[in-house]
Amino acid sequence: MKINNVAVNKIAEKYGTPTYVYDLNKIETNVNHFRKAFQHDTIKTEIFFAMKANCHPAILDIVAKNGLGMDCVSPGELQLALNTGLPKDKILYTANYESEAELKFALESGVIINLDDISSFHRLIRTGVPEFISFRINPGKGRGKYEQITTGGVKAKFGVPFEKAIEAYQTAKEAGVKRFGAHMMTGSGTLDNEHFPMMLDLLLSHLGKVSEKLGIEFEFIDMGGGFGIPYGKDEAPMNLQLIAKNCYKILEERSREFHLGNPSLSMEPGRIFVGDAGWLMTRVNGIKESYKKFIGVDAGFHTLIRPALYAAKHTFIVDGKEELPLKDIVSICGQICENTDILAHDIPFPAVAEKDLIIIENAGAYGNVMSMPYNMRMRPAEVGIYNGEVKLITRRETIDDYFRRIQ
Repeated sequence: MKINNVAVNKIAEKYGTPTYVYDLNKIETNVNHFRKAFQHDTIKTEIFFAMKANCHPAILDIVAKNGLGMDCVSPGELQLALNTGLPKDKILYTANYESEAELKFALESGVIINLDDISSFHRLIRTGVPEFISFRINPGKGRGKYEQITTGGVKAKFGVPFEKAIEAYQTAKEAGVKRFGAHMMTGSGTLDNEHFPMMLDLLLSHLGKVSEKLGIEFEFIDMGGGFGIPYGKDEAPMNLQLIAKNCYKILEERSREFHLGNPSLSMEPGRIFVGDAGWLMTRVNGIKESYKKFIGVDAGFHTLIRPALYAAKHTFIVDGKEELPLKDIVSICGQICENTDILAHDIPFPAVAEKDLIIIENAGAYGNVMSMPYNMRMRPAEVGIYNGEVKLITRRETIDDYFRRIQ
């Protein structure tokens, strides 16, 4: 198997396993494909990369150079975004349950602040009143690929309930805020082409009530992220051109109908840029014939937690055995002392042997950013490939890194 024309076995021999590999050219291609779909003659469009998907500086450099802004959810992500040298108006800060110190840092950084709650505004103005503010509105509905990543609706911890949207903007207006935006984020990983136009329409209907009551206009409408990628052969990619066409049409019509002004359209994709541009290499350590057949590898939920956390499914390739028949039914597990450390349950698989190299596909989003040194098994290395050049971009964590933190 090759990634960006480089044989994976050569990468594994040099850098070991488990190791994440990113095709930086693929990320660049994904970004430009998305930007081409979302462009309009009269409506300004701003695309912020959802850093939580993968905030490695090498990846941030690629997306920033290709015209994207940054969507940050923590002070650490905000600092990484500032380090790219992006203009402040290309950085959006959308945290939740923020401390006063975090909000102070965001305000003093001069970036766009998008608040998760009215209480957040009260903490923010202890530092100062911004000229511009946006609120994240929970429109009352949400949809994600899994329940755990559905971030809108009555069960979600995020956003100002739409019933309190007027109160939120009135509070900000009375405090002296002059300019406004609005935001939502209702779920992640969707492949439904109708989802984004439908949710945008719903958000705009709520904002119409705000505009009617308070007489304010909105400089931007941010419809969030959550654009999915196919993780299985039975799934189809989104039709971005169709989604964009319908979203622009709805924004134009509803802005006139509800007197919202001439807002730009913003969004915060993450996974769709990096998900299919990342792979996790892992080696077979052992094969167990128990009540079922287990393939034990040197990665686990400490390396890729999505299967344990969401019951997410990935595809697996055994290097050099891609054409062999899938005659076994196996579960692929890691070395962590938890029974939930299963990367795949009961999947068809070719016959494998110890030391075989397995490649986990679509691991570029929510992979290493969610890794941890549980059981004192350290975080993996990361490798980037750009124009055929292979570069170690994160060295493998060692036990000495842990000891250096001990006082």
